[in-house]
Amino acid sequence: MDPMLSCRWRDQDGEWELSVRHNGSDWELFAAAPLWSESLPFAGPDEVRRLAQALLDLPADPEPYEFEWELSRTEFARTEKERTHFATFAVGLDPTDDHRPYLAYQSYHQLGQATGLGLEVICEDPPVDHLRAQAHAFLTNCPGPPPLRQ
Repeated sequence: MDPMLSCRWRDQDGEWELSVRHNGSDWELFAAAPLWSESLPFAGPDEVRRLAQALLDLPADPEPYEFEWELSRTEFARTEKERTHFATFAVGLDPTDDHRPYLAYQSYHQLGQATGLGLEVICEDPPVDHLRAQAHAFLTNCPGPPPLRQ
């Protein structure tokens, strides 16, 4: 399962990653921290195309910019063990930090009436030119209807 869009980096704690991968007929967002990783599905290829377009449209000048996706997976649906794993993934420019680019992932787990924090992976100052090149290649190789803008 090769990543189609990927941002990897290392810090004093270890390796981190945010990537979009094609898994059979599904598209997944893979998030990894030094001691933990997880993946959640996109709704479909159109959502991945929207992400690629959001990366291409990332402004070079400081201005407000953010695109956000909600991802989720439910296990053991309609049973007493039902649990939902969901996350928010965002691409943007941080208005509180000189409009620096970022990728941010925060997941949660819901079991019954309880919700707990999951994995948080934030890439500050991602390699924007590299991500744009990957996004362009993805949109060239996986054509479809033009992505809708939010």
